[in-house]
Amino acid sequence: MKSLTLACLLSLAVTAAMSREWTATDGRKLEADFVSATADAVTVKRAADGQTFSIPLSGLSAADQDWVKEQMTKPAPAGKPIDGPFAELVTGEWALSEHDGLPFALFASKELDASRKYPLVVSLHGRSQNTENGKQLGPFARAFAEPKNYEKRPCIIFAPLGYQPWGGEGTAWSNEPGQKALALIEELIESLPIDEDRVYVCGHSMGGFGSCHFAVTEPKRFAAVVATSGCTGVSSADTFKRLPLWLHHAADDAVVEVKYSRDLAEALKRSKTFKYTEYPTGGHGIAGQVFNDPAVHEWMFSQGVNE
Repeated sequence: MKSLTLACLLSLAVTAAMSREWTATDGRKLEADFVSATADAVTVKRAADGQTFSIPLSGLSAADQDWVKEQMTKPAPAGKPIDGPFAELVTGEWALSEHDGLPFALFASKELDASRKYPLVVSLHGRSQNTENGKQLGPFARAFAEPKNYEKRPCIIFAPLGYQPWGGEGTAWSNEPGQKALALIEELIESLPIDEDRVYVCGHSMGGFGSCHFAVTEPKRFAAVVATSGCTGVSSADTFKRLPLWLHHAADDAVVEVKYSRDLAEALKRSKTFKYTEYPTGGHGIAGQVFNDPAVHEWMFSQGVNE
């Protein structure tokens, strides 16, 4: 995949320092410096206490939204280069590596600015007998790196590879590979320009279960979960009453019974943070359909942004 050009990326991730008064859709006012903006949110630094946080563009007045769009058309200064132990993997292409015995793939544009913070997307693949050569990535991990998505929502994508025997058994993410992946997430956050409030986990089949399992294991680490064709049991419902989860399953899935998703959906039917989409057909192969849906990207990347 070709890396994004500097002009293309910066046109949607501008950085500046302008103090102004912001108006919310409900009329509330905020005095803050403009820091940066993406297609979905604006990052500001509050004048009163110096706190930096993001606000959904949809929560701002029409005038403020227009002003942000104007700033996004202006050229931005060159960003600070990324350094540190994982810098060599920031190439604008999928890079394969290994850490503490865990093979993994990482995608990040080489034009990312080390002075900014970006979401981290953790992508967990399904059961695989394959050797750890990156073929397990699947359409869901690659969807986030597609230019049509990445230009709007630049991020860092981390895809651990569930090695054998657990990968072939379908239990990788609740065993040693999963433990090592959770540990590596913390190292990536420490070393790369990652927004700790916007760490997302998603996956298909074994990876759907794994995504939910990661969230139950470390509920304070993740801002949202997107799972397809696999999930944890109803005993995990308490976690997802607080942590946003969008679960997807096909009614005719012959590999993982839809009953498991329906049971969790029933347990969470009153939750305001839970979404469930059931497809009448699609079998066990709905991941491409789900992760190519712009609404899924918009929903996931909006989680963890201060309202």
